[in-house]
Amino acid sequence: MRRSSLPLAAMAAVLVMLVSAVAPLHGANVLDQLKTRFNQDTGVLRLVVLVSPTCPECTSGAGWIQEYILKRNPTLNLKVYTVWYEMYPGDSPDDFPAARKMMPDKRVSHFWDQGKDVGRWFFGLVPTATTGEIEWDAFYLYDKDSVWAERPTAMLTWGRTILKDRRKLTAAVAELTGDQR
Repeated sequence: MRRSSLPLAAMAAVLVMLVSAVAPLHGANVLDQLKTRFNQDTGVLRLVVLVSPTCPECTSGAGWIQEYILKRNPTLNLKVYTVWYEMYPGDSPDDFPAARKMMPDKRVSHFWDQGKDVGRWFFGLVPTATTGEIEWDAFYLYDKDSVWAERPTAMLTWGRTILKDRRKLTAAVAELTGDQR
């Protein structure tokens, strides 16, 4: 008796649809997606944030950006690109949906970078104490006229760790908004 291959074909089709739905957030093409989005958003300030979804210092840093940069500056013309990847023991793509909720502001775009390509690319862009070859728990703020060809131009400030260097980001935003709190 011959078994029908229909259930197997149906399962394969569902698997292809699921992989296709997740693919834009995964793989080597995340760096290209980030670069494209960055260049599409020319004319506004851009903040790149590199974080682990379960590292307590990373998630605290992401929460700090949400509270002290985004929430306190609701009219700031800023786009934030938060790139999440596994760096901390226990990290997993399963942590990504909950991590995204730490930065719910509509100005934030979230990316999952399974290959850590963005972190590898940013490693060494500026002097850092990061060990290894992947930058994380870091931020990079770019001017509205910045363009990303070989590398983004017009960096205003950067920091690692986010919490350690938060005053640099606060000062840059205050200067841009004229806020002298």
